Amino acid sequence: MHLRGSRRRLLTGAGTVGAGAIALLTLDACGGGGGEGAAAQTAPDAPDLTGLESAEDIWQALLDGNRRWADGAAVHPHTDEDLREELVEGQAPRAAVFTCVDSRVAPELVFDTGLGDLMVTRTAGNVFDPLVSESVSYGPAALEAPLLVVLGHQKCGAVTAAHEALLAEVEGAEPEDHGYALPETVNALRPAYEAAAGGPGDPVDAMIEANVLLTVEALKAHPNLAERVADGALTVVGAVYSLETGLVAEVS
Repeated sequence: MHLRGSRRRLLTGAGTVGAGAIALLTLDACGGGGGEGAAAQTAPDAPDLTGLESAEDIWQALLDGNRRWADGAAVHPHTDEDLREELVEGQAPRAAVFTCVDSRVAPELVFDTGLGDLMVTRTAGNVFDPLVSESVSYGPAALEAPLLVVLGHQKCGAVTAAHEALLAEVEGAEPEDHGYALPETVNALRPAYEAAAGGPGDPVDAMIEANVLLTVEALKAHPNLAERVADGALTVVGAVYSLETGLVAEVS
Protein backbone atom coordinates (compact mmCIF):
# COMPACT_ATOMS: atom_id res chain seq x y z
CA MET A 1 0.00 0.00 0.00
CA HIS A 2 1.38 3.38 -0.98
CA LEU A 3 0.24 6.35 1.04
CA ARG A 4 -0.37 9.46 -0.97
CA GLY A 5 -0.79 12.79 0.73
CA SER A 6 0.27 16.36 0.39
CA ARG A 7 1.01 19.21 2.68
CA ARG A 8 -0.22 21.43 -0.12
CA ARG A 9 -3.62 19.78 0.15
CA LEU A 10 -3.88 21.14 3.68
CA LEU A 11 -2.54 24.56 2.77
CA THR A 12 -4.43 25.16 -0.47
CA GLY A 13 -7.21 22.58 -0.80
CA ALA A 14 -10.81 23.83 -0.92
CA GLY A 15 -12.83 22.85 2.11
CA THR A 16 -9.83 22.23 4.34
CA VAL A 17 -7.81 25.11 5.73
CA GLY A 18 -8.41 28.46 4.10
CA ALA A 19 -6.36 31.61 3.97
CA GLY A 20 -7.69 32.89 7.27
CA ALA A 21 -6.67 29.69 9.02
CA ILE A 22 -3.21 29.82 7.48
CA ALA A 23 -2.85 33.34 8.80
CA LEU A 24 -3.76 31.99 12.21
CA LEU A 25 -1.19 29.21 11.94
CA THR A 26 1.47 31.64 10.78
CA LEU A 27 0.82 34.21 13.47
CA ASP A 28 0.36 31.65 16.24
CA ALA A 29 -2.44 32.90 18.48
CA CYS A 30 -2.79 36.47 17.26
CA GLY A 31 -6.53 35.95 16.94
CA GLY A 32 -6.84 34.34 20.38
CA GLY A 33 -8.62 35.67 23.36
CA GLY A 34 -5.71 37.53 24.97
CA GLY A 35 -4.24 36.94 28.39
CA GLU A 36 -0.92 35.46 29.39
CA GLY A 37 -1.29 32.43 27.10
CA ALA A 38 -1.81 34.61 24.04
CA ALA A 39 1.13 36.79 25.04
CA ALA A 40 3.36 33.73 25.12
CA GLN A 41 2.14 32.74 21.65
CA THR A 42 3.21 36.06 20.13
CA ALA A 43 6.52 36.48 21.92
CA PRO A 44 9.18 37.74 19.47
CA ASP A 45 11.29 34.61 19.82
CA ALA A 46 8.40 32.14 19.63
CA PRO A 47 9.11 29.52 16.96
CA ASP A 48 6.88 29.24 13.92
CA LEU A 49 7.70 26.20 11.83
CA THR A 50 4.67 26.50 9.56
CA GLY A 51 6.27 29.02 7.23
CA LEU A 52 9.58 27.19 6.90
CA GLU A 53 10.24 25.13 3.78
CA SER A 54 13.89 24.03 3.89
CA ALA A 55 15.13 21.27 6.18
CA GLU A 56 18.06 23.48 7.14
CA ASP A 57 15.79 26.28 8.37
CA ILE A 58 13.50 23.85 10.19
CA TRP A 59 16.43 22.13 11.90
CA GLN A 60 17.84 25.49 12.97
CA ALA A 61 14.44 26.48 14.39
CA LEU A 62 14.36 23.22 16.36
CA LEU A 63 17.87 23.83 17.70
CA ASP A 64 16.87 27.38 18.66
CA GLY A 65 13.89 25.95 20.53
CA ASN A 66 16.13 23.41 22.20
CA ARG A 67 18.41 26.20 23.38
CA ARG A 68 15.42 27.97 24.95
CA TRP A 69 14.46 24.69 26.65
CA ALA A 70 17.96 24.12 27.98
CA ASP A 71 18.16 27.72 29.21
CA GLY A 72 14.83 27.50 31.05
CA ALA A 73 13.29 30.03 28.66
CA ALA A 74 10.82 27.82 26.75
CA VAL A 75 7.77 29.66 25.36
CA HIS A 76 5.59 26.56 24.69
CA PRO A 77 4.10 27.82 21.41
CA HIS A 78 1.13 26.52 19.46
CA THR A 79 -0.96 25.33 22.39
CA ASP A 80 -3.92 27.72 22.11
CA GLU A 81 -7.52 26.64 21.66
CA ASP A 82 -7.97 28.26 18.24
CA LEU A 83 -5.05 26.36 16.74
CA ARG A 84 -6.25 23.12 18.28
CA GLU A 85 -9.60 23.60 16.55
CA GLU A 86 -7.96 24.45 13.22
CA LEU A 87 -5.90 21.28 13.35
CA VAL A 88 -9.09 19.21 13.39
CA GLU A 89 -9.16 19.81 9.61
CA GLY A 90 -5.74 18.28 9.00
CA GLN A 91 -2.07 18.40 9.81
CA ALA A 92 1.12 19.57 8.12
CA PRO A 93 4.02 18.82 10.50
CA ARG A 94 7.28 20.34 9.33
CA ALA A 95 9.45 17.64 10.91
CA ALA A 96 9.24 14.03 12.04
CA VAL A 97 11.14 12.79 15.10
CA PHE A 98 12.01 9.18 15.90
CA THR A 99 13.14 8.79 19.49
CA CYS A 100 13.00 6.69 22.66
CA VAL A 101 10.01 6.07 24.94
CA ASP A 102 11.98 7.51 27.87
CA SER A 103 9.75 9.85 29.89
CA ARG A 104 12.58 12.37 30.17
CA VAL A 105 12.79 12.86 26.40
CA ALA A 106 9.64 14.53 25.05
CA PRO A 107 10.45 16.06 21.63
CA GLU A 108 7.73 18.71 21.78
CA LEU A 109 9.26 19.98 25.02
CA VAL A 110 12.91 19.38 24.13
CA PHE A 111 12.53 21.43 20.94
CA ASP A 112 10.01 23.90 22.44
CA THR A 113 7.33 23.25 19.83
CA GLY A 114 3.59 22.68 20.02
CA LEU A 115 0.56 21.06 18.42
CA GLY A 116 0.93 20.17 14.77
CA ASP A 117 4.66 20.94 14.58
CA LEU A 118 6.21 17.48 14.95
CA MET A 119 5.16 13.95 14.06
CA VAL A 120 6.75 11.75 16.73
CA THR A 121 7.39 7.99 16.80
CA ARG A 122 8.85 6.40 19.93
CA THR A 123 10.19 2.96 20.79
CA ALA A 124 12.44 1.70 23.59
CA GLY A 125 15.96 2.68 22.60
CA ASN A 126 14.49 4.04 19.34
CA VAL A 127 14.76 0.47 18.04
CA PHE A 128 13.93 0.30 14.35
CA ASP A 129 12.06 -2.50 12.56
CA PRO A 130 9.85 -2.79 9.44
CA LEU A 131 6.59 -2.05 11.24
CA VAL A 132 8.05 0.94 13.07
CA SER A 133 9.58 2.19 9.83
CA GLU A 134 6.13 2.72 8.32
CA SER A 135 5.18 4.96 11.23
CA VAL A 136 8.46 6.88 11.09
CA SER A 137 8.24 7.41 7.34
CA TYR A 138 4.60 8.54 7.33
CA GLY A 139 5.29 12.21 8.09
CA PRO A 140 7.99 12.68 5.43
CA ALA A 141 6.38 10.42 2.79
CA ALA A 142 2.66 11.12 3.11
CA LEU A 143 2.68 14.63 4.61
CA GLU A 144 5.86 15.89 2.89
CA ALA A 145 7.72 16.95 6.03
CA PRO A 146 11.20 17.99 4.79
CA LEU A 147 13.08 16.94 7.95
CA LEU A 148 13.36 13.67 9.85
CA VAL A 149 15.33 13.62 13.12
CA VAL A 150 16.57 10.41 14.74
CA LEU A 151 17.07 11.38 18.37
CA GLY A 152 18.99 9.18 20.79
CA HIS A 153 19.61 10.23 24.37
CA GLN A 154 22.11 10.02 27.18
CA LYS A 155 21.67 7.25 29.78
CA CYS A 156 19.23 5.26 27.65
CA GLY A 157 18.02 2.35 29.77
CA ALA A 158 17.22 0.10 26.81
CA VAL A 159 20.62 0.57 25.20
CA THR A 160 22.35 0.12 28.57
CA ALA A 161 20.51 -3.15 29.22
CA ALA A 162 21.26 -4.37 25.69
CA HIS A 163 24.93 -3.51 26.09
CA GLU A 164 25.12 -5.45 29.35
CA ALA A 165 23.38 -8.47 27.81
CA LEU A 166 25.52 -8.51 24.68
CA LEU A 167 28.75 -8.00 26.64
CA ALA A 168 27.82 -10.91 28.91
CA GLU A 169 27.12 -13.01 25.82
CA VAL A 170 30.57 -12.24 24.41
CA GLU A 171 32.25 -12.97 27.74
CA GLY A 172 30.25 -16.15 28.30
CA ALA A 173 28.74 -14.79 31.50
CA GLU A 174 25.21 -14.70 32.85
CA PRO A 175 23.49 -11.38 32.01
CA GLU A 176 22.14 -9.36 34.90
CA ASP A 177 18.49 -10.04 35.64
CA HIS A 178 16.63 -6.71 35.57
CA GLY A 179 13.26 -8.36 36.07
CA TYR A 180 12.11 -7.25 32.62
CA ALA A 181 12.99 -9.24 29.52
CA LEU A 182 13.98 -7.35 26.36
CA PRO A 183 15.18 -10.10 23.99
CA GLU A 184 13.87 -8.48 20.81
CA THR A 185 15.28 -5.10 21.78
CA VAL A 186 18.66 -6.64 22.57
CA ASN A 187 18.77 -8.40 19.19
CA ALA A 188 17.71 -5.24 17.36
CA LEU A 189 20.52 -3.29 19.05
CA ARG A 190 23.19 -5.91 18.29
CA PRO A 191 24.43 -4.05 15.14
CA ALA A 192 24.93 -0.89 17.19
CA TYR A 193 26.85 -2.86 19.83
CA GLU A 194 29.08 -4.37 17.17
CA ALA A 195 29.62 -1.01 15.44
CA ALA A 196 30.66 0.66 18.71
CA ALA A 197 32.75 -2.21 20.12
CA GLY A 198 36.37 -1.34 20.84
CA GLY A 199 35.91 2.36 20.21
CA PRO A 200 37.07 5.17 22.47
CA GLY A 201 35.04 6.68 25.29
CA ASP A 202 32.11 5.30 27.23
CA PRO A 203 30.86 2.14 25.48
CA VAL A 204 27.17 2.81 26.15
CA ASP A 205 27.44 6.37 24.85
CA ALA A 206 29.21 5.03 21.76
CA MET A 207 26.47 2.44 21.27
CA ILE A 208 23.74 5.09 21.57
CA GLU A 209 25.43 7.18 18.87
CA ALA A 210 26.05 4.14 16.67
CA ASN A 211 22.39 3.18 16.92
CA VAL A 212 21.36 6.68 15.82
CA LEU A 213 23.70 6.63 12.82
CA LEU A 214 22.67 3.13 11.73
CA THR A 215 19.02 4.17 11.93
CA VAL A 216 19.68 7.30 9.88
CA GLU A 217 21.20 5.19 7.11
CA ALA A 218 18.34 2.67 7.25
CA LEU A 219 15.78 5.46 6.92
CA LYS A 220 17.61 7.04 3.99
CA ALA A 221 17.33 3.72 2.17
CA HIS A 222 13.72 3.01 3.12
CA PRO A 223 11.42 2.48 0.10
CA ASN A 224 9.06 5.25 1.26
CA LEU A 225 11.89 7.75 1.68
CA ALA A 226 14.82 6.91 -0.61
CA GLU A 227 13.54 8.89 -3.59
CA ARG A 228 12.80 11.96 -1.48
CA VAL A 229 16.26 11.77 0.06
CA ALA A 230 17.88 11.37 -3.36
CA ASP A 231 16.14 14.40 -4.86
CA GLY A 232 16.82 16.60 -1.83
CA ALA A 233 13.21 16.83 -0.66
CA LEU A 234 14.04 15.12 2.64
CA THR A 235 16.95 15.48 5.03
CA VAL A 236 17.54 12.85 7.73
CA VAL A 237 19.51 14.09 10.75
CA GLY A 238 20.95 12.10 13.65
CA ALA A 239 21.25 13.69 17.09
CA VAL A 240 21.68 12.84 20.78
CA TYR A 241 19.95 14.58 23.69
CA SER A 242 21.83 15.19 26.95
CA LEU A 243 19.74 14.68 30.07
CA GLU A 244 22.31 16.64 32.02
CA THR A 245 22.41 19.82 29.92
CA GLY A 246 19.08 19.64 28.09
CA LEU A 247 20.89 20.20 24.80
CA VAL A 248 20.61 18.30 21.52
CA ALA A 249 23.83 17.72 19.57
CA GLU A 250 23.92 16.56 15.95
CA VAL A 251 26.02 13.46 15.28
CA SER A 252 27.53 12.28 12.02
